[in-house]
Amino acid sequence: MSNTNKFDFSDLELDHELPDFKLQDYILQPALSNAVKVAMYLQQPLLITGKPGTGKTRLAEKLAGDLAQEFGTFLPFPLVFNTKTISAYTDLLYQYDALGHFHRANITDPEQAKKMGSADVYRFIQLNAMGQAIMLSTGAFRGAYKNMRLLDDFLKKNPEVEKNKQPLGTVVLIDEVDKAPRDFTNDLLNELDRFEFTVREDENTTYEKGKGNIFVIITSNSEKGLPDAFLRRCVFYHIDPPGDEFFREIIVQKLTPAMGTENSLVTNALIDDYLEVFKQIRECTSKKEPSTAELINWLFYLRPHILLGRKFSDIDLSAQRASYGILAKTSEDLKNLTNLFKTE
Repeated sequence: MSNTNKFDFSDLELDHELPDFKLQDYILQPALSNAVKVAMYLQQPLLITGKPGTGKTRLAEKLAGDLAQEFGTFLPFPLVFNTKTISAYTDLLYQYDALGHFHRANITDPEQAKKMGSADVYRFIQLNAMGQAIMLSTGAFRGAYKNMRLLDDFLKKNPEVEKNKQPLGTVVLIDEVDKAPRDFTNDLLNELDRFEFTVREDENTTYEKGKGNIFVIITSNSEKGLPDAFLRRCVFYHIDPPGDEFFREIIVQKLTPAMGTENSLVTNALIDDYLEVFKQIRECTSKKEPSTAELINWLFYLRPHILLGRKFSDIDLSAQRASYGILAKTSEDLKNLTNLFKTE
């Protein structure tokens, strides 16, 4: 008797790659574009709120890439700080490996340990997003402290940048700031105003912003309130849930390349069909509406069927149901979708 109790991967291609984010893929709404310009003009952080998946984080990638293309003196990617529930404000600037320093001092012979002292501390300091940005604004690319991997890779590919010591502008993304303790934002006020920081472990050495511009984008999922003193220093923008026209733009953007090919089966009518299905799904998911990011993943999963010109109702029922897990994130919503598109 053959064993059928195992996964069948015969129809699954595991070697494909998910599409990389491209600057032209980001659909920039005029109101959001204006908010970015206001923040840049006033040299204040832009605080963005909105539901997860609405493009808050991608905005920093878009801005950094466009600034680098337009001016050439900007880092082409953002320096990112992912806020955690235990984050302290100094983590945004640098981290000191005290334990590593202690072990290094104690495994070294006594005479060498005496020579180390504070002079060796730079080996155990890692600059993080804001600390990196301040250093880059001065033209100090490979200073005493450790750099981030992405920056090292960039400088290896662009050796002339480091050679010329030209100050670089940067976009700093402080992601999901509402996760941090309340003191995190209160303690950052001076750093956001003056762009300077002091490394206490390195004999209180202070670093100040140079001629390179630093633009800060801060995202929040609005999970909790932020201090008034912090809010006063920010330009605020809220991303509302997208409407039907925006979602149609997304669908067209993801499928238009196929429409331009010879014998393409992707038509405007087919795009309208998937837009209508997605609208029904959003109305049916009462616990959590699918976001822009989830729409993109849904289209990518169904893309082989769409490129063959199949409407959603023409897709195999098992493939339809498999796609529900991309859009519905509770058992109740998953059941609602199953009932919504149930066929005889």
